[in-house]
Amino acid sequence: MTRIAPVALSFLLVICGALPARAAGPTELSISGTGSVTLPPDLATVDATVETNAPNITEAISDNNARYDRVVAALTRAGIARNDVTLSSYNVNYVPKPKITPPNSEERYGYTVTRGFNVKVRRIAMAGQVIDACTAAGATGINGVGFAIANPAPARDRAIAMAVDDARDTATKLATAAGLRIVGIKSLDLGGGPIVPQGIMMAKALPAAMPTQFDQSNVTVTVNVNVVFLAAP
Repeated sequence: MTRIAPVALSFLLVICGALPARAAGPTELSISGTGSVTLPPDLATVDATVETNAPNITEAISDNNARYDRVVAALTRAGIARNDVTLSSYNVNYVPKPKITPPNSEERYGYTVTRGFNVKVRRIAMAGQVIDACTAAGATGINGVGFAIANPAPARDRAIAMAVDDARDTATKLATAAGLRIVGIKSLDLGGGPIVPQGIMMAKALPAAMPTQFDQSNVTVTVNVNVVFLAAP
């Protein structure tokens, strides 16, 4: 009987021993980066209210409409485009008058109509003037003033580049400390970021006869990225 199996087995072992060891894959480094760009705002939004009260609904609504029309006319004269004045809310509330009114009661009875509206101010230096025009024409409340960048895209693009650079710099330092080098990117995720004011523009406390003024501040556009880098010796 011819013995073939031992020879074949020896040959197989030689072939297997000649195969190179499988190389380990690159090391993954998961890094976050942040980029922020700070700019002066060029757009303001005034949040205002016209509120009226009357014993009957017709009178309350009519008075509210008239006041609002006066406000819009005053804003138009000040240079605000009509489509930059927009309705934000409209509420009608009824409180019946009790048979016995409590003494010194500050409660208002009848129908109360509350109309909220926003005014975009594209010439930001006019923000105080717009507030004064609203209150002089019949607005009963200024709820706040928001500040922003009319076109945030260029600032966001800069913030994205800064965020990626920030992540790459951290990854490079980490890889170097471990005796590795960055050889590629496995994935990159762009996270959202807020557009927020640095500090707050607040109206100065001035006498009623004085115009409303604001302190200068800035708006910050922030972007976050999550990057998985590949590192190897």
